[in-house]
Amino acid sequence: MKLTDEERGILDGKSGEPQRLALQVLVKLGEACGADRMVEIASAHLVASSYQIAGEAGIDIYSQLVAQGARVKVRTTSDPGSIDFARWREFKTPEAYAARQVRIAELLDQMGVIPTWTCTPYTTFNVPHFGEHLGWSESSAVVFVNSVIGARTNRLAAYVDLCAALTGRVPCFGLHLDECRRGQVVFALERAAAESFRDHDFPALGYLVGQRVGDKVPVVVGLAGATSDQLKAFGAASASSGSVAMYHMVGVTPEARSLEEALGGQPSLETIRVSRADLDRVMEQMGPVRDGPVDVVGIGCPHASIDQLRRYAALLEGQRVHPDVQLWVCANEVVEAMARRLGYAQTIERAGARFLVGTCHNDCPLDAWRFRRLVTDSG
Repeated sequence: MKLTDEERGILDGKSGEPQRLALQVLVKLGEACGADRMVEIASAHLVASSYQIAGEAGIDIYSQLVAQGARVKVRTTSDPGSIDFARWREFKTPEAYAARQVRIAELLDQMGVIPTWTCTPYTTFNVPHFGEHLGWSESSAVVFVNSVIGARTNRLAAYVDLCAALTGRVPCFGLHLDECRRGQVVFALERAAAESFRDHDFPALGYLVGQRVGDKVPVVVGLAGATSDQLKAFGAASASSGSVAMYHMVGVTPEARSLEEALGGQPSLETIRVSRADLDRVMEQMGPVRDGPVDVVGIGCPHASIDQLRRYAALLEGQRVHPDVQLWVCANEVVEAMARRLGYAQTIERAGARFLVGTCHNDCPLDAWRFRRLVTDSG
């Protein structure tokens, strides 16, 4: 790789051991992936912020880095933790487990990481601009900023994201390059599917798309428009069922003003027609609980927006959650605080739901609840 004088100095240890080690990792990654240079990034987002992901090994790594004076070089935010820091006892989290998550939080604070504790950092303190290069992990966030905002990041692994944060750089390959952002597989909605398209069809379509394309860049044709939350749901589902890190939606996302632009002037590898029956079939595969009652309903994965919380409050106004069912609403601290100021949170709680803030049902320990069946609105 062609390194700058500054980068060579970092590898020589002139900026300290944490940066030297971090850049060494990034150079190895770049060489393995065919990058010829580094590119400076505007921000980073870390996925190994939860104890469930980081574990004791993560605490050891962070402790060593802090002892060596590590500080992030660019704006850096944290993914959800493994506890609701204010309500962990209410959610039956073991005290020893909560203490380890608190320790991770302390170490990230000392490195200068902004404690957003969310998988939707673009709703709080980490809002990228079109064309900016980033060093992000978290599959749902990566696919959103690439596709909906037009920023540029590969989906980094845990600790590689921290290397990016410590150096302010990533190797320039993959979705940092124009040629890798071109659409490859077209999904054309048939008229009946497009005209009957509903809110819950976005995660269903995303799930279908991810299954079909794996890690390719899909292009969706036939939708007249979509909200930010609908695009979030589509992208998260496609990243979950496949490995989609970027998609185009013609006439909706910024790099797809036309099909030709989305494809980068190249022919598609394949065109797949999507019918109403295809979407209904996906919903049938994902939806029914056939073998007993539901124990818990988890919504807000990815974390709910203020618009979603307003909608949940309207649906729950005057209603009551069944006494044998838990309803958990996941959101980040900033959005939950705004919902409380506007009265949405109180309406949701009066119905018997609980807020799970800064984490979600995927990240926190649930053994004490003895749940058997969980239902979510996520794809």
